[in-house]
Amino acid sequence: MPKIEKVKVEVGGKEVLHGINLHLPRGKVHALMGPNGSGKT
Repeated sequence: MPKIEKVKVEVGGKEVLHGINLHLPRGKVHALMGPNGSGKT
């Protein structure tokens, strides 16, 4: 099962992401989806 930990974002107060972790199980197909310009890379 995918697992995301310690994400922090903020925008008006600046920071904009920090301790991002993303754990994906091996042998599975995953897709990251969202609108254009939403920062998927």
